[in-house]
Amino acid sequence: MNLSINQSSPTLSFIERQNKEREEKDEKLASGKKINSAADDPAGLQISTRLTSQINGYQQESANVQDQVNTNNVQESGLGAINESLQRANVLSIQSGSPLSDPTAIQGELDQLTEQINAVAGEVLGDPNFLSGLDASDPSTTQAALEDAFASVNESASALGAETNALSSQVSTYETARVNVSESRSRIEDTDYAAETSDKERLSVILQSAIINKKDEESRKGLLINQLV
Repeated sequence: MNLSINQSSPTLSFIERQNKEREEKDEKLASGKKINSAADDPAGLQISTRLTSQINGYQQESANVQDQVNTNNVQESGLGAINESLQRANVLSIQSGSPLSDPTAIQGELDQLTEQINAVAGEVLGDPNFLSGLDASDPSTTQAALEDAFASVNESASALGAETNALSSQVSTYETARVNVSESRSRIEDTDYAAETSDKERLSVILQSAIINKKDEESRKGLLINQLV
């Protein structure tokens, strides 16, 4: 009679399956992901990949819009600098009407302000000849030129502010969408630590019991062989 204690048995196959499942639990706990390969959840992986693509898209859209917001902020700062210089030119224009004023000194400062304003205007408004006609000896002409400049700066600042507000709203929309999609992806692929830990402990108990049963089975086989020999 030929007997072998090395033949595969249902108990051994059960132990192998339980041990493999426990290893999979260990991997999920270690990685923090329920889906570590396509074999874990093919459909879930496809959904997760699609959601990741959406998340990346929202992130880039948000970054693009934020870049424009930053550009607008720089332009707003430039308009603020122009406005300050115009305010100073306005004071000098009024001051030039005083009989005690020094027209030469005032004209010198007006020329410097005009140069500064046009340098900034060339960058933020695309007009390097934005301001001209500031004449200390002709306050009325200077005032008219300043009024036109103030109106133009205020109009540009108002339009820029409205655009920035709209862009900021877009950024918020993209960020909200990104967060919502990220949460959806998380529910699909992130490990539920409490559930996986509980399952691992359950598998450990089952596996330990199966191993004990397998040892008893092998022991009984050994006794049977000893009796037959």
